[in-house]
Amino acid sequence: MDEWSHQLAALPYSVDKSKLPKIAGVYVFGRRYGSNFEALYVGKAGDIRGRIGQQLERVPLMKHLQKAKNGKRIVLAGRFVPLPGQQEPKCHKLIERALIRYFLSEGHDLVNKQGTHLRRHQITSKGKHPKKFIPSPMFLDKGRGE
Repeated sequence: MDEWSHQLAALPYSVDKSKLPKIAGVYVFGRRYGSNFEALYVGKAGDIRGRIGQQLERVPLMKHLQKAKNGKRIVLAGRFVPLPGQQEPKCHKLIERALIRYFLSEGHDLVNKQGTHLRRHQITSKGKHPKKFIPSPMFLDKGRGE
């Protein structure tokens, strides 16, 4: 067995691809522990089944998922149903970006497809204020040049 095959054999996700939808949409690799969920990677695809199959072979991404805290590894897939006049590919990008921003704001340990942590700002707040008003810490994805 070569090094590449050995690395793939030790990866943390085993997915029955036949159960994945063969549709356009978004997907999330994550882990579930008790009633909690942590997103580890968010993506979009023209064919969710095919794209997740490709992602399962990305060693850097899978290594990050393997290093994630304990919990059951899961893959969530979602289909976008457009309203009249909405452009599906454009909406998929918006949904992917919205999910990434949401999970980052919640402190999830997201990475990109190369397994590199997404750049983010961490905002902390101190002082006397209602906790519901300003959560601490908050996370925000970094734009280019930030």
